[in-house]
Amino acid sequence: MLIAIDIGNSAIKIGVYKNHPTNFDIEVSSIEKDYDSLSKSLNLIIESSKYKPEVIIGSVVPSLDEPVIQLFRKKFRIKPMIVDIKLKTGVTFNYNPIDAIGADRIADSVAVNNLYQNNLTKIVVDFGTATVFEIISSNGEFLGGSIFPGLEVSSEALFNKTSLLEKINFEEIGSDEKIIGNSTNQSLKSSLFWGYISLTEGMIDKILNELNTPRSKAFVIGTGGFASLISNQTPVFDKIEPNLTLEGLRIIYELNK
Repeated sequence: MLIAIDIGNSAIKIGVYKNHPTNFDIEVSSIEKDYDSLSKSLNLIIESSKYKPEVIIGSVVPSLDEPVIQLFRKKFRIKPMIVDIKLKTGVTFNYNPIDAIGADRIADSVAVNNLYQNNLTKIVVDFGTATVFEIISSNGEFLGGSIFPGLEVSSEALFNKTSLLEKINFEEIGSDEKIIGNSTNQSLKSSLFWGYISLTEGMIDKILNELNTPRSKAFVIGTGGFASLISNQTPVFDKIEPNLTLEGLRIIYELNK
């Protein structure tokens, strides 16, 4: 069994590959970003396993790194693999400084480089705490990308920095949102929903133009919590893969075990 743990800025995702390496079916759970929640979840997973699992961790929250590593070592007697740029990835990272690239971006890049056609430029749009664009060439080179505030971060910023704007419930946002809102609530929903759709479409066009790459030579993947919401109203995505980062962690583990 392999446990892949993605420690993000908003939540922790745990992917359990019960029959790894013979089968890549995954069971995914998402928990709050805190040590106690993770410890309880891991207790349940590990106690239900007949064998000691293997573990890989990708984290963008440095304050949790050492406590989680010690949790595995002292409580579960497991030495987890920690994702960083020094591991084998099969991807060449064009980034400066190289050790500043996050574990999530490393995992996403490895996933698309291994799971999709090698002769295409891959563009990943990860809709998480930040909305992140990642570009991987057909030769397996991470070319860089762009980082924007995520939908929730943008909404929270408006709510916290203004007196009259209200907090948006994202569960109420749907494809029937008006572009021209005739109330404050509708106007905010329009900016978040249609604005980020336009952002996504526009950035992908500009990325392809800068690379001088036709759309037919690119493969666009959406991932992250808001990927499905955004993809419902734009044809720009070739694939929505909610577990892209976890799949990348799995592949990194296999390359380095």
